Amino acid sequence: MRTGRCWWRAAVGGGLLWFAALGAGLVGFGCNTDVGTLLPAEASGSAQAGNLTLVVRLAQISDTHVVDTLSPARFPGASVLVGSVWRPQEAYATQLLDGMVRTINRIHASGRTIDFVLHTGDACDNNQSNELGWVVGVLDGETVNPLSGPDDRPADARPDAAHDPYATFLPQGLYRRGVHGDLPSVPWYSVLGNHDAYALGAFPVFESSDGRRTAPLPLDERPGLVLPVRMDPEASYAYGNVTPAAPGPPPLFELPRYVVPNAERRYFNKVEYVEKVFTTVTGPAGHGFADAPPGATWYSMVPAAGVRLIGLDTTAAAMHTEGGIYNEGALSWEQHEFLRAELDAAQARGELVIVATHHPSGDLSLVAGTAVFPDELRGLLRQHPNVVLHVVGHTHRNRVTDQGGYLEIETCSTLDWPQEGRLIEVWRDAAAASVVVTYEMFSHLDESLPPLGADPLHDLRRTAANLARSGRSASAPQKRNDSSADNPAGAAADRAGAATLSRAGIH
Repeated sequence: MRTGRCWWRAAVGGGLLWFAALGAGLVGFGCNTDVGTLLPAEASGSAQAGNLTLVVRLAQISDTHVVDTLSPARFPGASVLVGSVWRPQEAYATQLLDGMVRTINRIHASGRTIDFVLHTGDACDNNQSNELGWVVGVLDGETVNPLSGPDDRPADARPDAAHDPYATFLPQGLYRRGVHGDLPSVPWYSVLGNHDAYALGAFPVFESSDGRRTAPLPLDERPGLVLPVRMDPEASYAYGNVTPAAPGPPPLFELPRYVVPNAERRYFNKVEYVEKVFTTVTGPAGHGFADAPPGATWYSMVPAAGVRLIGLDTTAAAMHTEGGIYNEGALSWEQHEFLRAELDAAQARGELVIVATHHPSGDLSLVAGTAVFPDELRGLLRQHPNVVLHVVGHTHRNRVTDQGGYLEIETCSTLDWPQEGRLIEVWRDAAAASVVVTYEMFSHLDESLPPLGADPLHDLRRTAANLARSGRSASAPQKRNDSSADNPAGAAADRAGAATLSRAGIH
């Protein structure tokens, strides 16, 4: 069993309290009360048994953190204190997402058809409109230009486009019938993560009377001489700017310097996020949010016959304060009651249920303003024997936990090491009135699958993988969540296995 623990990380002195907040947003702080049992290495169940019927196969990706590296609404100089505010591989985020999509397409085309893709949040790194546009562009297969400002490298010093993370490129796009082959198109669904809702994944954004959106930082009475007071993506100045010629990290203390402003960097709000996912050429319309209550950022829908997918918003703090820190999970009571009603209805219909959130259940935090706590959420899920999976991200690690009748599956980031996604299958054993869940990891560098078109950026992504492997940003979130095991790739049973869920009432 894992024991619950609470801890707080802070730094005080010289007006630097807000560095602790920055660390909270990108590395994390809060109360971890996960008391589930880890699956043993020899996880029970076997999908090879002849009496099993495949119900659904899905691909999960998470924490893509597509980032505008040139944005003035960042503070990469703080990487000397918080490793994850600047990553050596961060400029490759769009190409890494394209690589994950390409592997999903190859799995689908190889005969293991995928019913849907589930993105469990932090699609963007800094809540910026241009970042969200790049995410949608990669999934849709539309041309992406990941450079939001001038290229300050001499022309003769720039690598060729196949090796340049700042070069415009054409993603493959998620598999669509008639574009990539004759198989059914692969739909995708998403939930909001803290980096999709807050500046730097932690700080609420406020809109002034003139329409400007900024995120105040703690201790905003500071003069802002060498440390930012508020994050403004549309600003014409930056603290420690990153550019193609100076990819970072910059020094910690540096006077603000001019950057070319770009209105496309504007912070988006949740309404605009939902509006954006209704503009895609990939399906389905709204990617789950089409079946949400009016104005809601949670939903319940059927992605495959006999399966109910319920996506929740764990960035739903009851209220926000300027300079407050909201990186951990917050689930509203309205969503709890929505979930209860949907679970009851799904059980009556005989549907198996997959619940998706960005934050693991153990990361629902009073500090972040949650109205629903870990034991309440787990208790509700355990009350319904048709719940088989709670699929999450946020921790940048691979971990599978038996929560007493259903599995809680955490999957790592596609940006931080080990840069993987997860393939999950749900099988039904009608004779035994049980369900078998199997799972395995996949990589953007997987060369075992049959090719599906040319992959001109494979070598570029290998460079990104090598940078991530040697960086320290991947281990920090893992150590926060489990100090006894700092490998974000997970143990053997976190990476591949099969588990039998025998629960009275499954039919």
